[in-house]
Amino acid sequence: MLVRLHDTHAYPGCRASLPEEVPGDGDVLVQFSDGAETPGRLRPAEARLDIAAHVTARGTCIAARSWRLARDGAGWKIAARLPGPG
Repeated sequence: MLVRLHDTHAYPGCRASLPEEVPGDGDVLVQFSDGAETPGRLRPAEARLDIAAHVTARGTCIAARSWRLARDGAGWKIAARLPGPG
């Protein structure tokens, strides 16, 4: 399953594209707008996305992080960073 983030990194307000049907908790591939990809875990019941540590296309190292997702009239977005590592 693929989760696309509409920017080169995750942050509150970043738009996200999730599959129409999310079957439940599971491993996903997180793809950023610069083409970088990293493993993740989607937990829809908790509206949570865990993103593994990764390197951006420009070479910036990003630590593992967890994010709260929210849905609005325009689709999905990252609503807040959760405490602790992803």
